[in-house]
Amino acid sequence: MRFKILSSVLLLLAWVGVAVADYTVNVPLDHWAYGFVERFEARGVLHGVGDGIKPLSRREMGRLLEQIARQDSAGLALSAVERGDLEMLRGEMADQGAWRPGLYQYRCPEGSFGVDGLFRQQTEVFSGRGRAQAERIFRTQMGGVVQGEVAGRVGFRVSFVQSREQGTRHYYLRDDVYERRLELAQLKGGLADFHEGTAYLTFAWGFLAVEMGKDELNWGPAPADNLGLSHNAPSFDLVRLRAHFGAFKLVSVTGFLRPCPDRPDAPLCGGDGDLDASYIVNGTARTLERQKHLAAHRLELAAAPWLDLGFEEMVVYGDRGLEPSYLNPVMFYWAAQSYLGDKDNVLMGLDADFHPGHGVRAYAAYVVDDLKKARIFSRDFANKFSFQTGVLWVDPAGIRDTEVRGEYVRIEPWIYTHKFPINTYRHFDAPLGHRLGPNSDRWQVQVSRRFRGGVGANLALSRTRHGDNVLRPDGTILNVGGDLNLGWRPGDEREEKRFLAGQVSRRALLEGGVSWRVGSRFSIDTGYGYEWGTGVPLPPRWGDGVALRNRTGYGKGGQGHFRFDLRYGWR
Repeated sequence: MRFKILSSVLLLLAWVGVAVADYTVNVPLDHWAYGFVERFEARGVLHGVGDGIKPLSRREMGRLLEQIARQDSAGLALSAVERGDLEMLRGEMADQGAWRPGLYQYRCPEGSFGVDGLFRQQTEVFSGRGRAQAERIFRTQMGGVVQGEVAGRVGFRVSFVQSREQGTRHYYLRDDVYERRLELAQLKGGLADFHEGTAYLTFAWGFLAVEMGKDELNWGPAPADNLGLSHNAPSFDLVRLRAHFGAFKLVSVTGFLRPCPDRPDAPLCGGDGDLDASYIVNGTARTLERQKHLAAHRLELAAAPWLDLGFEEMVVYGDRGLEPSYLNPVMFYWAAQSYLGDKDNVLMGLDADFHPGHGVRAYAAYVVDDLKKARIFSRDFANKFSFQTGVLWVDPAGIRDTEVRGEYVRIEPWIYTHKFPINTYRHFDAPLGHRLGPNSDRWQVQVSRRFRGGVGANLALSRTRHGDNVLRPDGTILNVGGDLNLGWRPGDEREEKRFLAGQVSRRALLEGGVSWRVGSRFSIDTGYGYEWGTGVPLPPRWGDGVALRNRTGYGKGGQGHFRFDLRYGWR
């Protein structure tokens, strides 16, 4: 009821709002425009971008591109590759937000909309590590997108993608699906079908922009995986408020999450069904799910032309309706949780984005999941944190159209978990935060180069360590805090948290690839990587998100990975 009242009020305000405010829809998170803008932030051309709050609106992106274009006219030394990419993106974001679809566009006095298709074909081939023959996985996604505006005040975007995965695997459990951004999957033995849809409205008045519907987000200074909120889980229903006030940028989100599906084919998810509300009808058990919500806000400050600072809080809570304290966009959630009885899962983070120019951008982020104030410097399991730092070097040593990236991430045991499963930091069974998961660390270095004609190449090296929980011979689990889906239980160690305890996997990965982008919508990306590993999960059930009791063992050995990705459009 509260959500319906809030929705009605916001829709009413939209129609009486200021027509010149930013009502444009968002640039999808996997669009290559974000990488292009980051490049010019590192070069010192763009300041105060505030791209720690993603997605950006199409008008925001259009304004950034126009700033680059003005600098180009004023004598900025763009390479031929950069100038070609800029003109392509300006054409797509023409009029600072208008959309030029590939298939069909309709205009009338009341507004306009466009229609485009979405298609993606992904091929994965794995070899080695004890396999008698290569393991092949094919994922085909087909769908469409409609987006436009009404009366110059309201924007809208609707998309739907139907997906099918098949190959040499057999699909009997959710564990068996290679794709991890899953809502509900239909497992059919030789294949798995699943889909995802998004739909939202955007409007604004004054300095405040509002979004309502089903969408996704990514917060933090890193270009891909971030510690707080990342682009790893499926989209979810939300109300998002965004305000821009001089050097300050604030976003607040009320999200409606789905608990881990309590089904026989999802062994990670036991205990998330609402037994009191479930019943049997026509001889079939109908399990109803418990309520689960996300509240999050992030404040960014352009403290100097070369420095952006960010502060964010996220809280996951369930088994009740929306909490007024968490609906307040300026409330300090850590205090609100205490007021509400310390029964929720609050994370708090700080980060800094340095871009002094000369082709360098560096960032650092620190997220705290919990703190035991009386034992803050102890190894108590309740002191949970994660740390991330990285650097981008554009055109190193004067080599044009080249980028070097480096990053290190450390995630302590138990982070993202909770003693109440409904509060686990996940949507369905996918992480809301960094995909690396608790009790892990990774460093990686990547070199990439762009060429004329939309061709690119990259080479990357990474090393990853993870301490997994241990399955004892009697079937019980030694819980060392290495599994997002398993929080602390009576009998688990509390006093001595040890990083990389448990079943330790060590991986070193060398991979390279080439890509070809034709226009702004069509791209081909292919590559090969080889991973050396010890203590790693072995096939056939070896991928991310496999329940511990379903693993097929641990061992060592090398694994080859060939990938091919053909894409038209984006989500």
